Amino acid sequence: MRNLFDYLNFYGNYSFEEYAYNEVDALILALLSYVKLDGIVPTSKTDFIFLEEACHKFLKKYSEKSFKKEDWLFPNSYQIMVALQSSQRFYHTKLYHLVSSVDSNGQFGALTMRLPNHITYISFEGTDSNVVGWKEDFQIIYQFPISSQIMAKNYFDQTINLFDRKIYVGGHSKGGNLAMYAYMYGKSSWKKRVKKVYNFDGPGFLPSVVQSELFTEMCDKLMMVVPKESVIGMILGQGNYKVVNSSAKAILQHDGYTWECFGGKLVPTILSKKSEKLKNNLQEYLASMSEAEKKSFVETFFAVFEKSQITNIMQLKELKISTLLNIMKELKNVPSSTKRNLVALLRMLITGMN
Repeated sequence: MRNLFDYLNFYGNYSFEEYAYNEVDALILALLSYVKLDGIVPTSKTDFIFLEEACHKFLKKYSEKSFKKEDWLFPNSYQIMVALQSSQRFYHTKLYHLVSSVDSNGQFGALTMRLPNHITYISFEGTDSNVVGWKEDFQIIYQFPISSQIMAKNYFDQTINLFDRKIYVGGHSKGGNLAMYAYMYGKSSWKKRVKKVYNFDGPGFLPSVVQSELFTEMCDKLMMVVPKESVIGMILGQGNYKVVNSSAKAILQHDGYTWECFGGKLVPTILSKKSEKLKNNLQEYLASMSEAEKKSFVETFFAVFEKSQITNIMQLKELKISTLLNIMKELKNVPSSTKRNLVALLRMLITGMN
């Protein structure tokens, strides 16, 4: 199954004039914001580093062996830097305004890229392996806006320059949700220049937001993509998404590096029965809950992580279902229906990680 590495291998030496900018390019740029480029890409809005130079510094800083010791959700971040270092297609792409922060309130990251074909792409980092970031993904079922959405809007407003005429905003996972929020609530003078907004397997919005005029105005520019067995993209999923094939199984299909490409297109398919059922169950379950109950569900869900001393999602590989069930027994004042849904969701995560 061909993926974005095959795309770069075949089209990497084609300029954007020879082979037009497309949705696979957009996915690559969305995933680039995950790469840990602290100390390499300037944090300034005006200073920049060329992509090929950033790749060189990154690969000098890390060997593949040392990189694997880093606790990152997407190990292919190393391979993408290797591939892009020799890619004439992205040669002289300028990288600006790197932001990367994690604290008790959440996790936020962003990167601005100006391509050699005069396209400006603002990429919002999605959920990494920190549990605090995953908690934000779930907080959106009862809270609006969350702190990272406000940060994304401010980043968007502060980053765009007067000379940016072809602007694309995108992100993977939570980053896709942030891209939508930044566009919807950003300065109207900038919004007119945005050609496309990409949400790659990210959560949606509360019904009240989806029904708003701001969301309706965005729809013509919005491209939502989910893999066949989507989990994160089913959280408040709006349904107007493109479903794509993946070489991975279960929740690991969330990894955009596993998505099938053919030329500049992501190969379409239909949503699996498992994801369709998850989407319907989530919609039905959330519709029956008050805001206080939704908050309680999320707080209880992440209390399980705390009791298990899990701060990083990759630790789920070590969590046994039997341990999970014992933790559930310790949770007091939690309705049995809530426990059943928590167990089902955690079982899906644990199974997918192993």
